[in-house]
Amino acid sequence: MLLDMTKLRQARASVFLYFLLCGSAVTVWATHIPVVEKNLSLSHAQIGIIILLLGGGALASMQIVGNLVDRQGSAKVLKWISVALGLTLMLPGLATSYLALAVAIFLLGATIGGIDIAMNAHALEVERAYQRPIFSSFHAMWSIGGVVGSAVTGAALSLQSPMYLTMFGWGILTIVTGLVFSRFLLVSVANQQATEQVAPKTRAREFYYVILIGLISASAAIIEGVGIDWSALFSIEKFDVSAATGGISIAVFAAAMATIRFVADKVVAKHGRIFVIRTGAAIAGAGVAMALVMPTVQLSWLGWAVAGVGISGVVPQCMAFASDIGSKQNQGRNLAKVVGLTYAGVLGGPAVIGFIGNAVGLQSALILGIVLAAFVAGGSMAMQKGEQKYGETI
Repeated sequence: MLLDMTKLRQARASVFLYFLLCGSAVTVWATHIPVVEKNLSLSHAQIGIIILLLGGGALASMQIVGNLVDRQGSAKVLKWISVALGLTLMLPGLATSYLALAVAIFLLGATIGGIDIAMNAHALEVERAYQRPIFSSFHAMWSIGGVVGSAVTGAALSLQSPMYLTMFGWGILTIVTGLVFSRFLLVSVANQQATEQVAPKTRAREFYYVILIGLISASAAIIEGVGIDWSALFSIEKFDVSAATGGISIAVFAAAMATIRFVADKVVAKHGRIFVIRTGAAIAGAGVAMALVMPTVQLSWLGWAVAGVGISGVVPQCMAFASDIGSKQNQGRNLAKVVGLTYAGVLGGPAVIGFIGNAVGLQSALILGIVLAAFVAGGSMAMQKGEQKYGETI
């Protein structure tokens, strides 16, 4: 038993590192965007297309990797996709034209999306081995990875380190870490030999049920975007504060999310995933409402903090819930569908809010966060009913 627990702890620590690597990869690239814009003389519109290509690459790879996880096991896929991530991290720093950068970023997005599926799938295997919820803490490590990546890159830029050198170094670190710590992952059981038969009608219902979970997760991701993408601009416009002061709203929202993800698993253990999704959405909706109606920027920060507390556990628990749905040979693909729809929410949410904001004003547009919180809370009831038909969750 002691040996088994030691192996589990090693596996947990290793998956923590993979989440950190993924989170850092995103911000190591993102922190270099102003450098790329200047070096290649790109317009804001061209940078916008590059950002979309990152998400497009992620979406393109997710279903493929989901199938591979089901056929080969998450441990093997995670090992080699981390190597691919390290290699593609080196490419943007070598790009000398807009076209080369576009190809490099699409490939980087593909590996980021791929490792996202593989590491989430393996994190859920580790959680099942622990026989208690620990999934939210993995997503907290993703947030910490983002901080680490931006801090390291910021330091490199302050030392005037060339972009290609920083990204090459981080790519090598990613490859070495991915290979070394893969030996501590659990032995994943591939599902290609599964023999259970599922009726076509049941399979179709399972598919639509997974899509529902994905839409709920995407809605929660848009709420996250409300706090991260739009709260600063809202504070600046409503309270006439500086950009630095407005940025505090993002900091309190993100800090609340990261902090609560370390303790959310205890709530899941006591009350279940559905409780965290439903209650978290309700708290998030109340927090956004508070932020929008408060008379001072300081009180508005309190609202954003409450919203961060509420929404912190919703997306991770939607992903975890989906992975336990339906037949075992489809669990990787089900997870990929939910994560893919979540990414779609992350990519499309800011554009939708921006469009509405242009029409009716930003404060009115951010009411969408409250509406989506109500949808998530209501949708959790359908998730609870479907759980009895399509799978068992913690």
